[in-house]
Amino acid sequence: MKLQQQESAAEQQQGGEEQLPEDLLHHFEQILHDDPLINEVGFLHPTQFYSLDCPQDGDSASQPPEFHHTRCFWCRDHKLAISAEILPKLYHAARDAYCNTRDAPLSPTHLLRHTKALLILCPDLLTAWNSRKMVLSAEYDFTKLKDELQLCALILSYSPKNESTWSHRRWVIKQVAEQHQDMLELIGNESILVKEIAEKSKMNYRAWRHRCWLIPYMTRKQVLDELKESTRWSELHVADNCCFHYRRSLLLALLDNRLRNGEDSLSWESEICVLWKEELRWDEMLIRRYQGRESLWNHRRFLSHWWIRHLLTVEENWPSTRSQMDMFVIQEIQLLSECLHDPVDEFGESRVQAELSALYILWITKAISSWGLVLTGKLLRVLLDAASPSCERKAGREAAFRFHGEAEGRAGRSLQAGEEVLDEFARPG
Repeated sequence: MKLQQQESAAEQQQGGEEQLPEDLLHHFEQILHDDPLINEVGFLHPTQFYSLDCPQDGDSASQPPEFHHTRCFWCRDHKLAISAEILPKLYHAARDAYCNTRDAPLSPTHLLRHTKALLILCPDLLTAWNSRKMVLSAEYDFTKLKDELQLCALILSYSPKNESTWSHRRWVIKQVAEQHQDMLELIGNESILVKEIAEKSKMNYRAWRHRCWLIPYMTRKQVLDELKESTRWSELHVADNCCFHYRRSLLLALLDNRLRNGEDSLSWESEICVLWKEELRWDEMLIRRYQGRESLWNHRRFLSHWWIRHLLTVEENWPSTRSQMDMFVIQEIQLLSECLHDPVDEFGESRVQAELSALYILWITKAISSWGLVLTGKLLRVLLDAASPSCERKAGREAAFRFHGEAEGRAGRSLQAGEEVLDEFARPG
C-alpha cells in the first residue's frame, strides 16, 4: 500500500510538472541568460536525469546561483543537460517564437534571444544565422561578437562538423579583424579550439579547413609556432591527412613575402631551405616508422615538388652545384629500395608501402622530366632491380601502370599494356 501511494504521488508530481511549450522555451532561454558561459550541452534520456540528483564528491550544500535542476533541464558548472523527451515541443516553440519575432517590430534583443535557443536545438538553420548577422552588423559591439564566438563554440562541442556554425564563426572573426589590428590572442584561442575539437572528432575536415583559413591573419612567429606545435599531433595521427594539409598551408605561407619582416632575400631563402630539409627528414622518419600511410607519401610529394624546383633553380644559376640534385635523387631511391624490401606482414601494410613508394619515385621522374628519358629509364631499372620477385615486384608494376596511365591519359589500357610501357623504359639502352 505504501509503495502504491509513493507511485501515485510521483505520478501526480510528474503531471504537475507538465508545462506548455511556451513555458519550456521561456525556462530554456532563462537558463541561457543566467549562465552565458555554458560550454557543453547534452541531450539525455529522461531516466538519466535521476543520476544527476546524486551528489558528487566535494559538492557543497549550497548551489551556485546559475544552478538549475528540473525534470527537463539541468545546468551546473557551465554544463547544460536537456531531456530528449521535450525536444520536439521545445524546437517547435523556439521556431514559432523566432518567426513571430522576425515578422514583428520587436527589439533585436528578443531576436538574438530566440535565435540562440533555436540554433542550439537545430544549428543548420541558415535563416536564423543570417538574422543574427543582420543584428550584429548594424552596430559594432565587441562584447556581442565575443558572445557569438562563445555560442559557436557551444554548438561545436556537440556538433563539431556543422558547416553553418563554422561559416558563421569565420564571419564573426572577419568583423573583429576589420576593427582590431592585433589578432594574436584571438587566433591563438581559435587554434586551441580546433585542436580540442580535432581530438574528439577524427578526420574533421571542416575544423582543419577553418584552421587553414586563419593562417593569413597570423604573424610569422605564429606560423612557425603552429608548425612546431602541430608536429607532435601529426606524429600521433599519421593517417589523418587534414593535419598534414594544414602543415603544407603553413609552409606555403612562409614562402609569402608578406612574412619576411624586412629580411634580405638570401637570409630568408636560407632559413626556408633549412626548414624544408628538416621537414623532409621528419617525413622520412614517419614513413619508415609507419608503413602504408598514404598521407605521409602525399606530404612528401609536396615537399619534394618545391625542393626539386629549388634545386633546379640553383643549378641554373650555379651549374657546378648539380651534385645536390644527384644526392637528393639517390636518397629517394635508397628510401624506395628499403620500402620495397620491408618484411611481409599479415596485415599487408608492407605491400601498400611498396606500391606507394613506387608511385612516389615514378612521380619524381615526371617532376624532373627535363633530364630526359635516360634518367627515367635509370630510375625504373633501379625500381625493378630493387623489387623482389614476390608481391613487391607486382606492386611496382601496378604502380608504374597507374602512373603512366594518368600521365599519358591512357586510363583504359590493360595491366599488360602497362607492363609493356614499363619494360620499354626498363630495357637497357
